[in-house]
Formats: sequence, C-alpha cells, structure tokens
Amino acid sequence: MLYGLMFFISLEMQLNYYRIVRLTGWEGQHFDILILLVHSVGFVVATIVLYKLTYKWIAHRRFIYWTTIFLLPYTALFIFIFACMFPITNQGDMPAPVQGLMLFAMLLFYLFYIGTLNMVCYCSKFDKVQIK
Repeated sequence: MLYGLMFFISLEMQLNYYRIVRLTGWEGQHFDILILLVHSVGFVVATIVLYKLTYKWIAHRRFIYWTTIFLLPYTALFIFIFACMFPITNQGDMPAPVQGLMLFAMLLFYLFYIGTLNMVCYCSKFDKVQIK
C-alpha cells in the first residue's frame, strides 16, 4: 500500500498542476521548482524508508516480488477516491493530452525502481542469512 501511495502522490501532483497553480496563485516556474524538490527529496527519503521496511518485513520471502504488481490496484483505488472527492469542475484544470505519455513513462520507471529495490532487499537478506 505504501508503494501505491508514494506513486499516487507523485501522480496527482503532475495531474493537478493547473489546479494547484490556479488555487494557490503561484507562478508556474515556482511550482515547477517545488515539484522538483518534492520529487527529489521524496525519492531519496522513500528509498531509504522503503528499503528499511522491506528489508525488515518481507525481504526473506518470495512474496516480495508481488509487491511490484500489487501497487497498481492500490494506486487505482487512491486515484478513484481522490477523483470522487475532488472532481474537476473547471475545464482549465484538465491535464494536457501529453500528460498520459509522461505518466506511462513514470509508471514504467516506478515499477522498475520497486523491482530493483525489492531485488536488492531480497539479495542482501539472503546473503546475510547464508553468512551466519
């Protein structure tokens, strides 16, 4: 669920760009810098936190690789709940058509990222067990 929540937050910041700029009154350049900072800091912090949690809870099981796929239903659930709670009422808030391609690339990168993180946790846990 945490993997899906992390991707959902990043996704919603991208999709609601125009809405956030309109509601806050910020300039687009300032919000671009904020998004870059949030993504950069979030990436580093989430990598450390998710590595520690994965290593502690599920690194010794083969179930670890299923978490790469299970993030998709949780992300879809979060998106559905958010869309029901905050529907787009202003047509100017609609995301750009190219946004779908960017989000698809983000999804592919994120699945690769989670798979790599899980593989590192599994291999490091396995090596530690073998050494003892």
